[in-house]
Amino acid sequence: MIRDISSDIVVNLKDRLRDVRHLIRSSRLDAKPHAQDLPDMLFGQAARVMDKAFTTAETISISLVSQDPAAHTATIEARSFDAYFPAGAGKGEALFRRDVYYLTKRIFSILGSDNPLIHEATFAAVHAAMSRRHAHLLLAAREGGLAEIAAACAVMTVELQTQYDAAPTAFPAHVASKPDRRTQYLCFAAIALAIGVATYVEVEPCDEKLVESTLLALQARQDKFGAAIATGNPEPALSSLYAFLMPHLP
Repeated sequence: MIRDISSDIVVNLKDRLRDVRHLIRSSRLDAKPHAQDLPDMLFGQAARVMDKAFTTAETISISLVSQDPAAHTATIEARSFDAYFPAGAGKGEALFRRDVYYLTKRIFSILGSDNPLIHEATFAAVHAAMSRRHAHLLLAAREGGLAEIAAACAVMTVELQTQYDAAPTAFPAHVASKPDRRTQYLCFAAIALAIGVATYVEVEPCDEKLVESTLLALQARQDKFGAAIATGNPEPALSSLYAFLMPHLP
Protein backbone atom coordinates (compact mmCIF):
# COMPACT_ATOMS: atom_id res chain seq x y z
CA MET A 1 0.00 0.00 0.00
CA ILE A 2 1.23 3.50 -0.84
CA ARG A 3 0.37 4.66 2.68
CA ASP A 4 2.94 2.20 4.01
CA ILE A 5 5.72 4.44 2.63
CA SER A 6 8.01 5.59 5.43
CA SER A 7 7.12 8.87 7.10
CA ASP A 8 10.54 10.33 6.17
CA ILE A 9 9.80 9.86 2.47
CA VAL A 10 6.31 11.32 2.85
CA VAL A 11 7.61 14.39 4.68
CA ASN A 12 10.35 14.90 2.07
CA LEU A 13 7.82 14.64 -0.77
CA LYS A 14 5.51 17.23 0.75
CA ASP A 15 8.37 19.58 1.61
CA ARG A 16 9.78 19.48 -1.94
CA LEU A 17 6.35 20.33 -3.33
CA ARG A 18 6.23 23.24 -0.90
CA ASP A 19 9.68 24.39 -2.10
CA VAL A 20 8.47 24.58 -5.71
CA ARG A 21 5.19 26.26 -4.79
CA HIS A 22 7.08 28.78 -2.65
CA LEU A 23 9.34 29.74 -5.56
CA ILE A 24 6.39 30.11 -7.89
CA ARG A 25 4.56 32.38 -5.45
CA SER A 26 7.72 34.45 -5.05
CA SER A 27 7.83 34.93 -8.84
CA ARG A 28 4.32 36.31 -9.34
CA LEU A 29 3.78 39.78 -10.77
CA ASP A 30 2.90 41.08 -7.31
CA ALA A 31 6.23 39.90 -5.92
CA LYS A 32 9.79 40.81 -6.85
CA PRO A 33 11.21 38.14 -9.22
CA HIS A 34 14.39 36.41 -8.15
CA ALA A 35 16.65 35.90 -11.13
CA GLN A 36 17.49 32.32 -12.08
CA ASP A 37 15.19 30.84 -9.45
CA LEU A 38 12.71 29.74 -12.13
CA PRO A 39 12.47 29.86 -15.93
CA ASP A 40 10.97 33.09 -17.31
CA MET A 41 7.88 31.20 -18.48
CA LEU A 42 6.80 30.80 -14.85
CA PHE A 43 6.79 34.53 -14.09
CA GLY A 44 3.61 36.57 -14.03
CA GLN A 45 0.24 35.11 -14.87
CA ALA A 46 1.69 31.69 -15.65
CA ALA A 47 2.98 31.53 -12.09
CA ARG A 48 -0.57 31.78 -10.76
CA VAL A 49 -1.62 28.78 -12.81
CA MET A 50 1.41 26.78 -11.68
CA ASP A 51 0.77 27.77 -8.07
CA LYS A 52 -2.70 26.23 -8.25
CA ALA A 53 -1.30 23.15 -9.97
CA PHE A 54 1.29 22.50 -7.27
CA THR A 55 -1.24 23.18 -4.51
CA THR A 56 -3.43 20.53 -6.10
CA ALA A 57 -0.45 18.18 -6.35
CA GLU A 58 0.30 18.66 -2.66
CA THR A 59 -3.33 17.92 -1.79
CA ILE A 60 -3.25 14.75 -3.88
CA SER A 61 0.02 13.63 -2.28
CA ILE A 62 -1.52 14.08 1.17
CA SER A 63 -4.61 12.07 0.21
CA LEU A 64 -2.43 9.24 -1.09
CA VAL A 65 0.30 8.94 1.51
CA SER A 66 -1.02 10.44 4.74
CA GLN A 67 -2.01 8.04 7.47
CA ASP A 68 -4.90 10.38 8.34
CA PRO A 69 -5.84 12.55 5.32
CA ALA A 70 -8.89 14.09 7.05
CA ALA A 71 -6.65 15.57 9.73
CA HIS A 72 -5.13 17.97 7.20
CA THR A 73 -8.44 19.80 6.78
CA ALA A 74 -9.23 19.97 10.49
CA THR A 75 -8.67 23.01 12.69
CA ILE A 76 -5.30 22.58 14.36
CA GLU A 77 -4.73 23.64 17.95
CA ALA A 78 -1.87 23.02 20.38
CA ARG A 79 -1.96 19.86 22.48
CA SER A 80 -0.21 18.84 25.67
CA PHE A 81 3.24 17.35 26.22
CA ASP A 82 1.47 14.06 26.96
CA ALA A 83 0.01 14.05 23.43
CA TYR A 84 3.24 14.95 21.66
CA PHE A 85 5.73 13.08 23.85
CA PRO A 86 3.95 10.09 25.39
CA ALA A 87 5.93 7.35 27.09
CA GLY A 88 7.67 5.26 24.46
CA ALA A 89 10.47 6.25 22.11
CA GLY A 90 9.43 7.83 18.83
CA LYS A 91 5.75 8.18 19.67
CA GLY A 92 3.87 11.42 18.99
CA GLU A 93 6.27 12.63 16.28
CA ALA A 94 3.75 12.67 13.42
CA LEU A 95 1.16 14.56 15.47
CA PHE A 96 3.73 17.08 16.69
CA ARG A 97 5.17 17.60 13.21
CA ARG A 98 1.77 18.13 11.62
CA ASP A 99 0.37 20.41 14.34
CA VAL A 100 3.42 22.63 14.67
CA TYR A 101 3.72 23.00 10.89
CA TYR A 102 0.17 24.32 10.59
CA LEU A 103 0.43 26.44 13.75
CA THR A 104 3.64 28.03 12.47
CA LYS A 105 2.02 28.75 9.13
CA ARG A 106 -0.98 30.31 10.88
CA ILE A 107 1.00 32.50 13.27
CA PHE A 108 3.41 33.74 10.61
CA SER A 109 0.35 34.82 8.62
CA ILE A 110 -1.12 36.63 11.66
CA LEU A 111 2.21 38.40 12.15
CA GLY A 112 2.19 39.58 8.54
CA SER A 113 4.84 37.32 7.08
CA ASP A 114 4.23 36.89 3.34
CA ASN A 115 4.86 33.44 1.87
CA PRO A 116 7.38 32.09 4.40
CA LEU A 117 8.98 28.75 3.60
CA ILE A 118 8.20 26.14 6.28
CA HIS A 119 9.21 22.48 6.24
CA GLU A 120 7.64 19.66 8.23
CA ALA A 121 11.10 18.11 8.44
CA THR A 122 12.14 21.02 10.68
CA PHE A 123 9.62 19.99 13.30
CA ALA A 124 10.48 16.31 12.99
CA ALA A 125 14.02 17.37 13.92
CA VAL A 126 12.70 19.37 16.89
CA HIS A 127 10.76 16.37 18.16
CA ALA A 128 13.83 14.16 17.83
CA ALA A 129 16.02 16.71 19.62
CA MET A 130 13.56 17.11 22.48
CA SER A 131 13.19 13.34 22.87
CA ARG A 132 16.91 12.68 22.69
CA ARG A 133 18.50 15.61 24.53
CA HIS A 134 15.74 16.77 26.87
CA ALA A 135 13.90 13.59 27.88
CA HIS A 136 14.32 14.44 31.57
CA LEU A 137 12.61 17.81 31.05
CA LEU A 138 9.73 16.20 29.16
CA LEU A 139 9.25 13.64 31.92
CA ALA A 140 9.27 16.40 34.54
CA ALA A 141 6.78 18.44 32.50
CA ARG A 142 4.40 15.51 32.15
CA GLU A 143 4.56 14.67 35.84
CA GLY A 144 5.41 17.98 37.47
CA GLY A 145 3.94 21.40 38.06
CA LEU A 146 4.16 24.92 36.69
CA ALA A 147 7.94 25.39 36.95
CA GLU A 148 8.72 22.10 35.21
CA ILE A 149 6.28 22.76 32.37
CA ALA A 150 7.62 26.30 31.89
CA ALA A 151 11.20 25.01 31.75
CA ALA A 152 10.31 22.45 29.06
CA CYS A 153 8.50 25.13 27.06
CA ALA A 154 11.52 27.43 27.19
CA VAL A 155 13.81 24.68 25.90
CA MET A 156 11.31 23.82 23.15
CA THR A 157 11.20 27.47 22.06
CA VAL A 158 14.97 27.51 21.60
CA GLU A 159 14.93 24.16 19.78
CA LEU A 160 12.22 25.40 17.39
CA GLN A 161 14.22 28.54 16.66
CA THR A 162 17.50 26.63 16.26
CA GLN A 163 16.09 24.03 13.89
CA TYR A 164 14.26 26.67 11.82
CA ASP A 165 17.53 28.58 11.46
CA ALA A 166 19.28 25.39 10.37
CA ALA A 167 16.66 24.43 7.75
CA PRO A 168 18.13 24.42 4.21
CA THR A 169 17.29 27.35 1.93
CA ALA A 170 18.20 26.34 -1.60
CA PHE A 171 17.28 29.56 -3.45
CA PRO A 172 17.55 33.33 -2.84
CA ALA A 173 13.74 33.53 -2.80
CA HIS A 174 13.69 31.24 0.23
CA VAL A 175 16.08 33.49 2.15
CA ALA A 176 14.38 36.74 1.10
CA SER A 177 10.96 35.63 2.36
CA LYS A 178 12.15 34.44 5.77
CA PRO A 179 10.50 36.37 8.63
CA ASP A 180 12.79 38.49 10.77
CA ARG A 181 14.29 36.81 13.82
CA ARG A 182 12.01 38.51 16.34
CA THR A 183 8.93 37.35 14.40
CA GLN A 184 10.32 33.82 14.29
CA TYR A 185 10.99 33.77 18.02
CA LEU A 186 7.56 35.22 18.80
CA CYS A 187 5.87 32.57 16.66
CA PHE A 188 7.74 29.66 18.23
CA ALA A 189 7.37 31.06 21.74
CA ALA A 190 3.59 31.29 21.26
CA ILE A 191 3.47 27.66 20.10
CA ALA A 192 5.65 26.36 22.95
CA LEU A 193 3.70 28.36 25.51
CA ALA A 194 0.39 27.05 24.10
CA ILE A 195 1.66 23.48 24.51
CA GLY A 196 2.59 24.37 28.09
CA VAL A 197 -0.85 25.82 28.79
CA ALA A 198 -2.53 22.74 27.28
CA THR A 199 -0.42 20.63 29.66
CA TYR A 200 -0.93 22.82 32.72
CA VAL A 201 -4.71 23.17 32.47
CA GLU A 202 -5.21 19.74 30.85
CA VAL A 203 -7.33 20.93 27.93
CA GLU A 204 -7.90 19.24 24.61
CA PRO A 205 -7.87 21.15 21.29
CA CYS A 206 -11.11 23.11 20.89
CA ASP A 207 -12.38 26.46 19.66
CA GLU A 208 -10.41 28.26 22.36
CA LYS A 209 -7.79 29.52 19.85
CA LEU A 210 -5.12 28.73 22.39
CA VAL A 211 -2.15 29.78 20.28
CA GLU A 212 -3.71 33.12 19.46
CA SER A 213 -4.21 33.68 23.20
CA THR A 214 -0.56 32.93 24.00
CA LEU A 215 0.57 35.14 21.12
CA LEU A 216 -1.44 38.07 22.47
CA ALA A 217 -0.07 37.47 25.98
CA LEU A 218 3.52 37.58 24.70
CA GLN A 219 2.85 40.67 22.61
CA ALA A 220 1.45 42.39 25.70
CA ARG A 221 4.81 41.81 27.41
CA GLN A 222 7.11 42.68 24.53
CA ASP A 223 9.67 44.28 26.85
CA LYS A 224 10.23 41.13 28.89
CA PHE A 225 10.06 38.89 25.83
CA GLY A 226 12.52 41.05 23.91
CA ALA A 227 14.93 41.11 26.85
CA ALA A 228 14.72 37.31 27.14
CA ILE A 229 15.59 36.54 23.52
CA ALA A 230 18.30 39.20 23.41
CA THR A 231 20.46 37.26 25.87
CA GLY A 232 22.92 34.57 24.90
CA ASN A 233 21.01 32.13 27.12
CA PRO A 234 17.28 32.89 26.78
CA GLU A 235 15.95 29.76 28.46
CA PRO A 236 15.90 30.94 32.12
CA ALA A 237 14.20 34.25 31.27
CA LEU A 238 11.68 32.55 28.95
CA SER A 239 10.94 29.95 31.61
CA SER A 240 10.25 32.67 34.16
CA LEU A 241 8.00 34.56 31.73
CA TYR A 242 6.08 31.41 30.81
CA ALA A 243 5.57 30.47 34.46
CA PHE A 244 4.11 33.93 35.08
CA LEU A 245 1.76 33.79 32.07
CA MET A 246 0.47 30.20 32.17
CA PRO A 247 -1.88 30.47 35.18
CA HIS A 248 -3.66 33.37 33.45
CA LEU A 249 -4.28 31.53 30.15
CA PRO A 250 -6.21 30.70 28.07
